[in-house]
Amino acid sequence: MQLPLIENSLVKLSEQELTSLNYAFQQMRKPLQTINYDYAVWDRTYSYMKSNSASAKRYYEKHEYPDDTFKSLQVDGVFIFDTQNQPVFSKGFNHRNDIPLVFELTDFKQHPQNIALSPQTKQAFPPVNSQLDSPDDVPSTHGVIATRYGPAIYSSTSILKSDRSGTQIGYLVFIRLIDEGFIAELSQYTAAGVEIAMADDSDENLPRLGTNTKLNQVTATSERLITNVDGKPLLKLVLYHTNNQPPPMLDYSVFILLAEMSLLLILAYFLYSYLLVNPVRKLAADIKEMDKSREIKKLQYSYPITELVKIATHFNALMGTIQEQTKQLNEQVFIDKLTNIPNRRGFEQRLETYCQLLARQQIGFTLIIADVDHFKEYNDTLGHFAGDEALIKVAQTLSQQFYRAEDICARFGGEEFIMLFRDIPEEPLQRKLDAMLHSFAELNLPHPNSSTANYVTVSLGVCTVVTVDDFEFKSESHVIGSQAALIADKALYHAKASGRNQFSKTTITIDKIEQLAANKIGNQA
Repeated sequence: MQLPLIENSLVKLSEQELTSLNYAFQQMRKPLQTINYDYAVWDRTYSYMKSNSASAKRYYEKHEYPDDTFKSLQVDGVFIFDTQNQPVFSKGFNHRNDIPLVFELTDFKQHPQNIALSPQTKQAFPPVNSQLDSPDDVPSTHGVIATRYGPAIYSSTSILKSDRSGTQIGYLVFIRLIDEGFIAELSQYTAAGVEIAMADDSDENLPRLGTNTKLNQVTATSERLITNVDGKPLLKLVLYHTNNQPPPMLDYSVFILLAEMSLLLILAYFLYSYLLVNPVRKLAADIKEMDKSREIKKLQYSYPITELVKIATHFNALMGTIQEQTKQLNEQVFIDKLTNIPNRRGFEQRLETYCQLLARQQIGFTLIIADVDHFKEYNDTLGHFAGDEALIKVAQTLSQQFYRAEDICARFGGEEFIMLFRDIPEEPLQRKLDAMLHSFAELNLPHPNSSTANYVTVSLGVCTVVTVDDFEFKSESHVIGSQAALIADKALYHAKASGRNQFSKTTITIDKIEQLAANKIGNQA
């Protein structure tokens, strides 16, 4: 009897769709977390919170959060709070239909549950002037919250300087409404229909989104609960499975008919085996093996039965969609939206790889930090959007100096860029740095208010990490990368202090880096 095998296969397909729904919701939330982090851990936002100048604050609010920013970032609300959870700035703007929004979620007296927006409820703010080692150490929180316009996803991050240092100063919140457009995107990622419905206390026992994906039988729909910041039911997602009934040709009446046709038993047996049993067994075995290995791949088998061909075709389409969307979502997490080059997260991932090569294979690397000279004056003179266009051209100019696939140029934040070269000797490095500076002279992008040159220039801080023989590593790889970045940052300040539009280099051995790291830990203790 092959019907249970087909039913089991359809259950597995439904479970895959449920898994895709969980994964898609998480991936749609990641871009919001990324841009929220980039705006919160940024010198301009930090300076805004520290400033006592009303005009300076208005300038930041006007130029950093115009309506076009909401549309380009795909956010519907921006809120800034101080350490006492008092709102400093708030703005709502529907990025889909260009309608201003007025949120009430900053009124913690009327909505006390919304205090959960503060990262202070999850983690303590960093100590005074203590630099955090990685973005994961920055206090943050995210989830779903009820608003007067419906439920919304949110991301909240503590406000720090671009190098992840600073005093307790407040936090920044971004939200995006879970509307019809949001659900439409979610449906595309899952390749199945998704609807949203408000939840109440009677839905308390529904499985939470992101938890159990196991199903006991083929069902037409699956429901998953999403809770508010206070843990109470807020909404539920209804997933309409694409396969919820076994193919009609596998009805039990087929087998009953075969039993009644005893005179044709031998002929029916061979036809049955050739046309039905073997193809169904092959389909079930392929899907079972795929589930066991956790490797998604297309079915390559040709079936003599139309219904089985349809099942295989739909399965292949579903798996192809999942793979493509997963690839796109993963790329978006590590790509800077403005310049289309890797962002800070993408850089830190590559730096981790370089540090592992240094520790395991004794392969050194060079880390370069580039900062656009007089960029504030450029923005003040030509405006925010011209500044964005300038950053795009700077990114393109720097990226043209990278020819090897393993090297990287990334946007570090604001007008800073950071680069990695693996195992580059001194003389080629010198030529590469000269070529970088010369490329901006060739670009000749006018800078009307620069005291360095009449075109946009950059200053470069360079740290080359070299190995020593028979060295035994004691530090973790992220410690090596963090120290190299600090050394390059100091070199950058030296280049700027020496007149800008030039580079300053430091070469250090790995044992010296570990000594610096040990001294830093000792001082903190």
